[in-house]
This record gives sequence, structure tokens and C-alpha cells, in this order.
Amino acid sequence: MKMDDMKEILSIASDPSLTPWTENMFMRELQLSFSHNLVAVVKENQSDQVAGFITFWIIANEFQLHNIAVRWNFRRKGIATRLFLAMIQEAMDQGAYTGTLEVRNSNEAARKMYEKFGCRVTTVRSSYYSETKENALIMAVKLKEGLEVLHHE
Repeated sequence: MKMDDMKEILSIASDPSLTPWTENMFMRELQLSFSHNLVAVVKENQSDQVAGFITFWIIANEFQLHNIAVRWNFRRKGIATRLFLAMIQEAMDQGAYTGTLEVRNSNEAARKMYEKFGCRVTTVRSSYYSETKENALIMAVKLKEGLEVLHHE
């Protein structure tokens, strides 16, 4: 993720189905040494377009996913899966062996993808999302197990 990507990232992040992040939030992530920010770029009409992004932290041998989103017209093409896999690989390369994330209870597509990587619900945060009062599911994974699960599919 680069500053040049910001306009496209903000366009993706403004999707009404997401909890929107502001430009300042992304700028802060780009400045933190433990924050990792990746984009998925696809070629469309002979130009590169940001199709999705992922933001995560790696601290004390653990990753924490903070944000992942794919532009609506690129969904269901494996982009989120590739971003998630890139996060796991980077986390493992830096010595992480576990990870956590939170996901809306209603986001079945995301939950299924995370489960594909071996993530399991560990707890529920009631009324976590302020705009809808929806619960957040906290999911965790042991990275080596998550990769083994994925490779056996």
C-alpha cells in the first residue's frame, strides 16, 4: 500500500456494507512500524486498479487483522483469500504463530473464508459495531494449523 493508492483504497473502504475507515486512519497505519498494509492490484482496461486491501499488525508473535476489503466488482474472485494468505505468510515469516480477527456475525462469506484457514470463534463481543449494534465474533488461528487445513482442501 502506497500513498498513491489512497484514493482507490478510500473508494473501496466507503462501501456501505463496511465500517468506514478515514484517510487519517489509513495514514496512521502506514506510519506504524508494526502495521502491514497490502493491496491487490489487477489489470483492467490496460491499467492497474486496486481491487482490495488488507491491514494487519504483527506484534509479539501474533498477527491481528484490522481491515480487509475487496472492491464490489472484484468480489468472489479469490482476491480476499489471496490477501489473507499473503498476511499469513508475512506473519509466519516474521515469527508469528497465532492470529486473531473480528468479524460481523452476519458476514457469512468472510466467516467461511476465515474458517477455511482454520480460524475458529473464541468469543463474542456483544453489540460491538456501534452503527448497527451487531455482535462481533472473535476468531483465532494457529498459523501452521491454518496452512495445513488449507493445503488439505
